[in-house]
Amino acid sequence: MRRRAQDSTVELLDPSTPVFLAPLEPSQGVSLEVDLIIGFTGLCLARCVDDGEWYMGHRGGPGEPIFCWSSYGTDLGTALDGL
Repeated sequence: MRRRAQDSTVELLDPSTPVFLAPLEPSQGVSLEVDLIIGFTGLCLARCVDDGEWYMGHRGGPGEPIFCWSSYGTDLGTALDGL
């Protein structure tokens, strides 16, 4: 995964981290239930339980919520290529 993403900092993140889809303001985001979160330098991929899709987003720092802007589909390879 690190090789494909070309990022040596790849790590699994705590899946209990709050994840929101396309918020204009943090209080307006749609909450996503996720079962897996992968962190990269500056970006995250979170897999949604409901549809199995990988959502890309960012967070300000450790312990902060993740704010996603788009789905990259159900294939992790495709999502990694979108980084």
